[in-house]
Amino acid sequence: MPTFSKNQLTRLSIEIFKTVGASQEEAITVTDILVDTSLHGIDSHGVRAIPGYIKEIQEGRLKPGDAITVLRESPTTAMWNVHDGFGFVAAKKAMEAAIEKAENQKIGSVGITGTGHIGALYYYSLMATRKDMIGITLCSDGSNQVAPYGGTKRALSINPFAVAIPTEKENVIFLDASTTTAAYGHMKVMQARNQEIPDGWLIREDGTWAHNISEVDEGKAAMVPFDAHKGYGLVVLIEALCGGISVGCGAEMKGYQNHLFTAIDVEGYCPAELFKSRVDSLARQLRSSPARPGFKEVLVPGEPEHRTAENRMKEGIIVDELFWKDMVETAQSLQLDVNSILKD
Repeated sequence: MPTFSKNQLTRLSIEIFKTVGASQEEAITVTDILVDTSLHGIDSHGVRAIPGYIKEIQEGRLKPGDAITVLRESPTTAMWNVHDGFGFVAAKKAMEAAIEKAENQKIGSVGITGTGHIGALYYYSLMATRKDMIGITLCSDGSNQVAPYGGTKRALSINPFAVAIPTEKENVIFLDASTTTAAYGHMKVMQARNQEIPDGWLIREDGTWAHNISEVDEGKAAMVPFDAHKGYGLVVLIEALCGGISVGCGAEMKGYQNHLFTAIDVEGYCPAELFKSRVDSLARQLRSSPARPGFKEVLVPGEPEHRTAENRMKEGIIVDELFWKDMVETAQSLQLDVNSILKD
């Protein structure tokens, strides 16, 4: 598979987005998030998605420069309509606003609704940890592609979440997880790598298991919550939270991306240094546990992504052949010289 440096992918992505009308700020923000996501090994939500966003812009579904409307505001909360603009840009601004509120009130929470995708959620939660805050990001994407536990028909959205916790000397602890058995983008990557989707991940209305994510795209199958009733409970909670504060729940929110960004200043509970040292101690305790058969070591949540980022900074970011082909074709259709842009 092709491998590129962070700088190469950054230059190419910025040029692609600027060519279709994104401002310098928008192109840099979207690119930073997508490249960082690929750097951390979350290939399902990284640079592979660029051609899809360009298509949305060309079709008028994604509109660079669309303004944000503030619907409600309080010292600790806010609700924004970001319309058809870049979800990435609005999401970053929303977490920045939540952090600012938390700096003043010890907690801040900003909800947004609109049509733009925001990519992997961990990025926004990590923003809060740089201010010694806990970051929480919730998403309900309005896709209506998930079947309820015990059912076969689509009734819920794909509702991931990300929580990040600040540390002192250890790597930040974070979890970015889908509430379905696997993320939609992850299954797209599996399909590109000719990996079959196992039983229990996708279900048809007749109750049989599907094994190709294309059946979801075609409306023939639904995604399934992880771990049966427990995952189902999380799907419903996130849908109720994100949908309830924005445009509605279930089918009412179809087509909208609804998010909630929360920053919690740990100083509201105890000194930040004490909090972080306690979390460091937890990380060391977990890592010191003897590994069971089949495992080399015990890792802390977020550690695989941290290690992947370190490795890819040295060895380059892998992009699947299929996705790289799409990227090159997209750039060439915009009259961009890919080889020239990539040249160091």
